[in-house]
Amino acid sequence: MDKRSKVRVMEFAWPFFATLGCTLGGIYKALLGWWLDPWLQRKANRALLAAVQANFYFLVPNGEVSIPQQTAILPFDYASVKVIYKNVSFSFTRGRGEANVSVSPRHAPAELYELGRVISALDDRHLSACDLVDDFPAAASLLRPRLEALNDAFSKEKYLRFKEILLTL
Repeated sequence: MDKRSKVRVMEFAWPFFATLGCTLGGIYKALLGWWLDPWLQRKANRALLAAVQANFYFLVPNGEVSIPQQTAILPFDYASVKVIYKNVSFSFTRGRGEANVSVSPRHAPAELYELGRVISALDDRHLSACDLVDDFPAAASLLRPRLEALNDAFSKEKYLRFKEILLTL
């Protein structure tokens, strides 16, 4: 089949497949999506919370755990949980085979930083491969000995100075 024939077939078939996709998408949302997607998202968030509790056992009992009540449907199999521990807000996300831990000051939750970058700033050294974490056990082993130093650095009094260090990395 030459290129011109393929183009003609696609011009003829495209409206059919587009209409079929829209129709099936509408049927899914009307019958299943309105309850199934939020239920699956809550289930993924609860599974993530269990993983966070298992790996960050030193953080969760003393922190405020927050799972979004208004469930936003995240893409693919992503889940998200927040834990606020004293001056630090931790954001845990997992999906598509990767796990991320981001931290922000409690008083400035929009200023998120990757955990590895913050750890290297706490240790006053350049970011290296040992700071890059892609699973929760590695993140927990990096965080546990530095938790109080991180809490101190993210206090309202010391955060501006620590932020300057973070931005220079």
